[in-house]
Amino acid sequence: MKLQVIYTAIGIVLPLVLMPLPAQAQNPVPQINISGATGALEQNIRAHIGNPDARCQATQRTLNRLTPTIRRDVERAAQALGYYGLSQEITLLEAPSATAPDAAPTCWQLNISLVPGEPVRIGDVNISITRAEHSALFATVLATPVLQRGQPLDHSQYERLKAMISSHAIENGFFSARFVRSELSVDLENQQANVDLMFDPGERYRFGQITISPLEDLSEGFLSRFLTFEPGDQYSSEDLIKLRQNYNNSQYFNQIAVTPQFSQVENQQIPVSVELVPRARRAYSTGAGVSTDNGPRFRLNYEDRYINRRGHRLNGDLAVSTLLQEPSVSYVIPLQDPVNDSLRIATGFQRQETDSYISSTMRAGVTWRSLVWDNWVQNVFINYQSEKAELTNVTAESRNIQTRTNSTISGVNLARTRTDDPINPTNGWRLFAQASGSHERLLSDISFAQLYGSAKMIRAIGPGRLLLRAEIATTVADELLELPVSVRFFTGGDQSVRGFQYGELGDTNDLGEVVGGKHLLVGSIEYDYRIYGGWSVAAFVDTGNSFGDFGKMALKESAGLGVRWLSPIGPIRLDVAKGLDSGDFRFHITMGPDL
Repeated sequence: MKLQVIYTAIGIVLPLVLMPLPAQAQNPVPQINISGATGALEQNIRAHIGNPDARCQATQRTLNRLTPTIRRDVERAAQALGYYGLSQEITLLEAPSATAPDAAPTCWQLNISLVPGEPVRIGDVNISITRAEHSALFATVLATPVLQRGQPLDHSQYERLKAMISSHAIENGFFSARFVRSELSVDLENQQANVDLMFDPGERYRFGQITISPLEDLSEGFLSRFLTFEPGDQYSSEDLIKLRQNYNNSQYFNQIAVTPQFSQVENQQIPVSVELVPRARRAYSTGAGVSTDNGPRFRLNYEDRYINRRGHRLNGDLAVSTLLQEPSVSYVIPLQDPVNDSLRIATGFQRQETDSYISSTMRAGVTWRSLVWDNWVQNVFINYQSEKAELTNVTAESRNIQTRTNSTISGVNLARTRTDDPINPTNGWRLFAQASGSHERLLSDISFAQLYGSAKMIRAIGPGRLLLRAEIATTVADELLELPVSVRFFTGGDQSVRGFQYGELGDTNDLGEVVGGKHLLVGSIEYDYRIYGGWSVAAFVDTGNSFGDFGKMALKESAGLGVRWLSPIGPIRLDVAKGLDSGDFRFHITMGPDL
């Protein structure tokens, strides 16, 4: 026998709800016992039955009148999950009489015994879009595996599929969309349910006039450069979200409202209103932190967000620690895409002291920042720098030799980060690559070319996280000692080989003194495990070094243990490490995100 059932009401697909909370002893409720049902089936039956309308001390005759209603509710709940062949036995028992004056009140009892049988399973699933030109737009939502051949029938999933198609249509401007046909045919003879949906999206609406609230500090032309669509483009709620994100990511605005004006639709065009409240023009910020590489540090920042109505910015930054001092000033010019495309003119001074050298560098340069394929951030730069450096871990005779180098270094770098959580990721990665160099004929004392790359990956494995880190670099130059210290490679420290002091490792001269290296290779593997709240413990192994010749590569290894605290201001890491073949125990403190 073949039964054709076309469901047009949602009543049979009531959502699964939580069981009612147990009542207090002084307010007894009926006891409902269900046997022979799976967890989902039992939960759906309880949701359909609810609390039958009968007082606790109802007579058996009154309770028997509830049986047909309960039987229908059980049947509907079972069919909603595909159990059309279910058999049931229902018993209603009145409350027993109390035998003692102080006995707790009791209530009647419902016992349901089930034999569900095999559920009906999904057969053919046919979904068609009446307008072929829009089929590609719905391909993604139709490919979602909500209903698949062979899975047990669940009416709520059928309704969910229809809701997904309708929602996708609304989000993309098909406001007159409808189902021309929506049939769920249940063939009880073959225990199979076939789905047949035909969806007519109708005409797609378009964006109409875009009105942006005028601002005193920023011109209309500058504000319109944030737009991700134009009047006449096809409507998409995703475009509206992206526009709002563009304004938000620019850091110019305190409040942003992007609103489609549905009440003003004409000729299937929807006007859009953009209301903006700017942030304060000038801002000051301070920050403090600590790391064993540079010691306690303090940062002061000043920003002028509206140098002119074209959105030009002025930034002043002062970073000071016991081993690093770095004041700088930069002027930022937004280009055609003011969120992702800018020109930065900067100048500054840096003095850095490590275990191997002290350097003082004056810099001035220009950087073009842009967003390229697949959200990679690209920086094209040219910097002129004048550097004076002195090696500090050498003999008195060698220490008298100071390097003074003027160079114009140009290059390009690419960076990309993907993470499931910017503060405490369980899965994510970061890649960075740079090519740079200088030439004696272009305002430089030396010629060199350099390639550098780094990668970091985090994966959830077992109860904790696996963190992998790697760096590799190479330099083409005539002599190592001709290179500015700032472009030589030194290893050791918080983010390198943690069993050694910051900048302690590198290539050595004839006297065995560390002078840096032309090449770099560093790797690290770490596993951390959450023990309580925001506290974790970690174990790690690091290896690496810098050297003047790959043929003379001598990697140093270290291992250690650490404690991590996910503080309100971000992760704080405390590590103790030791070189495996030499060196003392090193203590490291770092702050900041993992990627």
